[in-house]
Amino acid sequence: MMGFLDIFSTVTSLLCFFDVLSFYTLNVLTSLLIIQNTMPFLKERNILTRSRVLEDMTKKNGFRRTIYNTVGDRYIGEWKDDKKSGKGIILTRNDDLYEGDMERNFRHGFGVLSKKIPNTEVYQLCYRGDWKNGKMHGTGLRIYPDNSFYLGQFCNGKRHWHGQQWFPDGAFFDGYFENDKRNGVGVFVQANGNRYEGEWRDDLKHGNGLFFHLDNGQLQDGVWVDDWCVHSVLRDINYRQCSIAPTIYPVPQIFMKDAETICTLTRERILLGLKETCEPLETSMSSFMYHIVNDSDKVYDLGGVSLYS
Repeated sequence: MMGFLDIFSTVTSLLCFFDVLSFYTLNVLTSLLIIQNTMPFLKERNILTRSRVLEDMTKKNGFRRTIYNTVGDRYIGEWKDDKKSGKGIILTRNDDLYEGDMERNFRHGFGVLSKKIPNTEVYQLCYRGDWKNGKMHGTGLRIYPDNSFYLGQFCNGKRHWHGQQWFPDGAFFDGYFENDKRNGVGVFVQANGNRYEGEWRDDLKHGNGLFFHLDNGQLQDGVWVDDWCVHSVLRDINYRQCSIAPTIYPVPQIFMKDAETICTLTRERILLGLKETCEPLETSMSSFMYHIVNDSDKVYDLGGVSLYS
């Protein structure tokens, strides 16, 4: 068994060990504090050095007169941290003139873009509206080289979402765009007054639509695929006789049993991408009775389809 003196010596040794350990720990922490205050790379970043202050003084900030770049473009306007930011005017070497908002060297905000007419000192408006990161983005008015113009929404420099476009020949479109093409629902009015109201895909009539032939007083209700009408029902408009060149005879009335159902099924097949063929109709359609009324009351049975003639 350990005696009292042995226990006392053990406790004394442990106390000395912890005392030495705390001494070295204190020295290490003191050394780290001294290094942090003396070594530049360990200083706090919010402390500006003299070289950093001098560098910031050389940057362009605020309004500046004409500044030329290496490619010949000129800029007059506001700067921030050596970048074009604020209100400014840019005249490029290609005679493009921009007046509006800038942010970090990009057209950003509201601005007007014009192009110089060759051999003149006149600038023609090209775009007036919102910008984002150097591209037309938001609401704006754009005039194209063929003198057509578009008023509506833009996204990344392209027509996108709802807009209206006027064409040089007098035609007009009001509807939706996607990826710079007519996509969705829209109304297209031709120069002669005829108009199409319906669905579009990739700048072509595609889907359900109504075509008003206002020059002869007829209405075409059908389905279009890639700008071609593949199925439609033609009928007269109530004011047919008031049109510019009405047809000599009105569209004859067709008496057909379940005509609405037949037209609906045909439309569904076309919209699903199925082509019309000469194959027999499905069993569900074999019971439809086609009634064509003439002076006679004779009936001909054609395998489930009865015709009056």
